Amino acid sequence: MNRKLIICFLVVISLISLGFKLYLVDFSIPVNSDNLNYTLTAIAHTNGDFSQSSHRSMGWSLFVSIFFGFIDSENFFDYSNTIRALSIAVATFTIPMMYLVGRKFFDERYSLLLASLFAFEPHLNYNSGFGLSEPLFHLA
Repeated sequence: MNRKLIICFLVVISLISLGFKLYLVDFSIPVNSDNLNYTLTAIAHTNGDFSQSSHRSMGWSLFVSIFFGFIDSENFFDYSNTIRALSIAVATFTIPMMYLVGRKFFDERYSLLLASLFAFEPHLNYNSGFGLSEPLFHLA
């Protein structure tokens, strides 16, 4: 397979997976539970409070706070939807990375299959819309 065809396949796989992810997320309700803590911590980081929680790391909230710095809103839904969109974006960008990991061990066809299985796995698509830090761990 030539390189352009592989890139086209990866783009198509990523776009279809992005469609699944956007279909599964509900942007009409605010974040709750664990992702609420990440959102509030990221807002605090944006406002200059870098105190660390005893049971959570600061990586995801620091990453999100960079993007929260561009948002000047009094509406919490804006922050909720931003953290969800970032989580979906990171989860979508992991698909080509999974292909590259597969290329270290397999042929191009099997690496595309690996990227497809990763892109269309229902639990990963469902969890990517929560705004949690799991897609960042998949990227690492």
